Amino acid sequence: MSKKLVLKSVLFCLLFSEFTFTATFVYGEVAKGNFGIGVNYPGIGARYFFSDKISAELKGQIEKDIFVGGLRGYYYFSPQAKYLLFAGLEGDFVTFKGDDSKGTGFAGELFVGGEYFFNKSFSVQLDLGPALVSLKDDDTSESVNGLEYVVNFAINYYFGK
Repeated sequence: MSKKLVLKSVLFCLLFSEFTFTATFVYGEVAKGNFGIGVNYPGIGARYFFSDKISAELKGQIEKDIFVGGLRGYYYFSPQAKYLLFAGLEGDFVTFKGDDSKGTGFAGELFVGGEYFFNKSFSVQLDLGPALVSLKDDDTSESVNGLEYVVNFAINYYFGK
């Protein structure tokens, strides 16, 4: 075994241990009354904890000619565990404008996911689930409804009480 491989292995173990050790002290901090902000692709969110197990997030996403804004509700299964596991619901309002169309619609999503904390303030989050999307073109009155699968990734920052 080369010295570089041994050093890389030791460094990886030390960093992993540090993240794991630090994260075990984090979960008491995400509690009732805490507020967080998050960056997701391609948008932002603001989350408030009503209790240790329930939070709500206002979320907005902007892509070229598309805006999606809505509300997410989270239920945490293990608020004091090493990794936060959750399930939730999301409801969104959608507006779009293209070369040949312009309209509005809505989306509703069920999701499950998890969140991992690097320290008391920063976390990464990944969730996925099916979303029912309904869009209507204002000019032609054509509408499209369908089921899509959505994956969300976010980086969050939490403010303590």
